[in-house]
Amino acid sequence: MTEIEPREILKNSTLIADQREVEAAVEILAEAVNAHYQDQEIILLIVMTGAVMPAAWLASKLKMPIQMDFVHATRYAGQTEGGEIEFRVPPRLNLEGHDVLIIDDIYDIGLTLQMIEGYCESRGARSVNSAVLVRKVHDRETTGKLPEFIGMEVEDKYIFGCGMDVYEHWRHLDEIRALEAD
Repeated sequence: MTEIEPREILKNSTLIADQREVEAAVEILAEAVNAHYQDQEIILLIVMTGAVMPAAWLASKLKMPIQMDFVHATRYAGQTEGGEIEFRVPPRLNLEGHDVLIIDDIYDIGLTLQMIEGYCESRGARSVNSAVLVRKVHDRETTGKLPEFIGMEVEDKYIFGCGMDVYEHWRHLDEIRALEAD
């Protein structure tokens, strides 16, 4: 496999959402989450690794008491097709009787998010909702259940930045970019 040069990746991309647009999307999420939960305590369950940045930005704007936890989950486990969810790192907090808000970077077709929601419900969470920074708009089949809270919608391209990676690079960008074909 040829080594990928990170700077070339960045050069071969186009801006989808600049820093101000990303900040506006986080603000939209925060207002909706604050309005929904008001002063009700919640557990923020952050989906690793992509949701680290959006979750931190969102958490800093929330008004209710929160506990934070994370989950590292995969449906692939070394295979080319997704199967049952495997938790590389399961949540450490007891979810029973708590209101859980799952934070992820992107909603594409929704399978992993659906499986994490099911896991939380099976652990006795009182309620389970989800929030994503970005929803890809496309005609591909999805789970049919959108996240309750969506910051912005983007076209169906390979995007990176704001927690999303391209070949494990550029998660730290405060803007969203699309990888362009050579």
